[in-house]
Amino acid sequence: MKKFAYCKVVLATSLVWVLLDMFLLLYFSECNKCDEKKERGLPAGDVPEPIQKPHEGPGEMGKPVVIPKEEQEKMKEMFKINQFNLMASEMIALNRSLPDVRLEGCKTKVYADNLPTTSVVIVFHNEAWSTLLRTVHSVINRSPRHMLEEIVLVDDASERDFLKRPLENYVKKLKVPVHVIRMEQRSGLIRARLKGAAASKGQVITFLDAHCECTVGWLEPLLARIKADRRTVVCPIIDVISDDTFEYMAGSDMTYGGFNWKLNFRWYPVPQREMDRRKGDRTLPVR
Repeated sequence: MKKFAYCKVVLATSLVWVLLDMFLLLYFSECNKCDEKKERGLPAGDVPEPIQKPHEGPGEMGKPVVIPKEEQEKMKEMFKINQFNLMASEMIALNRSLPDVRLEGCKTKVYADNLPTTSVVIVFHNEAWSTLLRTVHSVINRSPRHMLEEIVLVDDASERDFLKRPLENYVKKLKVPVHVIRMEQRSGLIRARLKGAAASKGQVITFLDAHCECTVGWLEPLLARIKADRRTVVCPIIDVISDDTFEYMAGSDMTYGGFNWKLNFRWYPVPQREMDRRKGDRTLPVR
């Protein structure tokens, strides 16, 4: 009987250790999954609530993010996912602050309250969570609410899971209507934009890339030109966000984007005839 009781104790103890080992194995395997998600640029765990964070931390006011030397190798691996510094992007708040880079004359301009409303259409394909949502938050935070009808996100057949149901759940909680439209198959930028345009309800359609950030005062002058002449197609000054450090760098108002006869896009200096037409007032639009 003693031998039998001793065996029972040994078996019970062994069972406890087996269960403990299984628990630890499952726990660390889940942790590894979270690490893998972070390395691939996926949000680990549940999708976070769209809560406004205080303006402090990496990348605030458009400053560059510096990655420590010990993280450089991991940073290079993550760079391959979206062809920009994904590690730096994920360190920056989704609603980071940016400097007001406008000319002083632009800051004092007053625009009518009855400007047309706009639908902002953003096309994405396998975009990183942080850059896509930072684009959305910058539109919401820096657009007059009565001018922003909605944001239309057009998914051009993304394959990443976090861009499906988790994205839809996240944007539902934002203070501006955000609609997610799915292309049934990869269709390209123009077809996807046309689908977004067809679904838009605003009086004006504004197209943005999926990895940009709007600064204060970006929308009003664009809508004001369209209100003056509805046939007008407008484009803002395009600033630069570093693909390496995510530093925000103001573009020049003395250049404009255009195409040469080979249909290659490039930047051209504003010609003297345009400066003469504007009588030296750099706050006026460039033709």
